[in-house]
Amino acid sequence: MSPTLTRGSGRLLRGGVAGISTGALALLAHAEAGAALPGPAVFVPPVLLMGLIAAGFGRRERGPWTILALVGAGQLAMHTLLSMTVSHPQVHGHTGDSPELMLAAHVLATLVVVTVLTGAERAMFLLVAVLMSRLPRRPVPLPATAPLRLAPIAQPLLRPVSNVLRRRVQTRRGPPARR
Repeated sequence: MSPTLTRGSGRLLRGGVAGISTGALALLAHAEAGAALPGPAVFVPPVLLMGLIAAGFGRRERGPWTILALVGAGQLAMHTLLSMTVSHPQVHGHTGDSPELMLAAHVLATLVVVTVLTGAERAMFLLVAVLMSRLPRRPVPLPATAPLRLAPIAQPLLRPVSNVLRRRVQTRRGPPARR
């Protein structure tokens, strides 16, 4: 597991790529099925939200099932949003919002995105592992071979009980002396 891809900017980059590709292919699938595309103000916030959610799942390398769940949920969310915000005009004598055509377009887009993201995820982690193996490593301290020698502990001074009592009774506290 590489710390550079699971933390910080590497994690945000992976999440952003997943969010943008999911949103872009949802838009393309929606347009390919005959629907009109909304303005950027409608689809940019959900795409950014999908990127942040995908970055939340980026603590380790994601497998194909995790990517399928993320992309499938993103496709469903984008389809619902696009269906609510965009009108579906008639295209060449038939309605552009055919449920079968729309479902097929979204399923195909989901499979394409999952395949690409799974391959990219594996390739990135493999590339970083190879690069990290080629870089010089930090020197590791050698293990101890001899027993640890401790300095002798000094014996505390034994004071008679009377000294302790006198210190408590005859304190040096008092008002400041004036000259």
